[in-house]
Amino acid sequence: MSDPAPTTVLARGLRSTWHTLLTIYYANSLAWRLLKAGALFFLGFFVWAGSNILLSYFPGVTILRLALAYGFVLIVYGPVHHLLVIPVYQRLRRQGTHLSLGGHLHLPNLSLLLFAVLVVALAVAPVAPMLIDFQSALEDSGADITPDMVCVKHTNDTGVASIHCHLTDATGVDRVAVYSGDTRLLVDDTPPYEWTVTSTELQTVMGSKRFRVDLIDADGDLIRRYTRSLPMIAEG
Repeated sequence: MSDPAPTTVLARGLRSTWHTLLTIYYANSLAWRLLKAGALFFLGFFVWAGSNILLSYFPGVTILRLALAYGFVLIVYGPVHHLLVIPVYQRLRRQGTHLSLGGHLHLPNLSLLLFAVLVVALAVAPVAPMLIDFQSALEDSGADITPDMVCVKHTNDTGVASIHCHLTDATGVDRVAVYSGDTRLLVDDTPPYEWTVTSTELQTVMGSKRFRVDLIDADGDLIRRYTRSLPMIAEG
């Protein structure tokens, strides 16, 4: 008998690997379910947090928005899928009940489909809890300059918010530049550096109105950069 063709061997190997992965995926011991749920929770958390950090530097990168939505949904979906959906599906199968829309659209696959739809939807229209404002020192000016910025907002009866900000320490700061998206809203070069912008001036970035504040020293170097989103600023 002739040896099987290489493509046949490869196909058998892929099928065997796939069945092994399915066996691992559907393993139903409590310890294994907790392990898978915990691993997906931490994976989702780190992808979500890392995407938020990168988006503070590269707000227009689409793949980062997808990664942000993927991590955010995975934080909840991973534990729910492995601690609830899979055990319920297996219990129903043992009882002879199949929650299915026909074909391969049984309960776990429907759950995965819902996960994919949520990721795409939140990437297109993110919600405020997904977003974190990271303030970071982008460059070292050579001096021990650690200004801080405080912002409060006041919303009038028409829903327009006025955001007032000031620096708690203006040491080493020569001017302040405020941007929203690609638009420069104002430059303040007069200490103690207090300014006000309105919500109507702010552009929507990643699902919420945001602005960026650059602190510049006398040599024109960036001391510090802050980003703020309107929903995260407290009413004053």
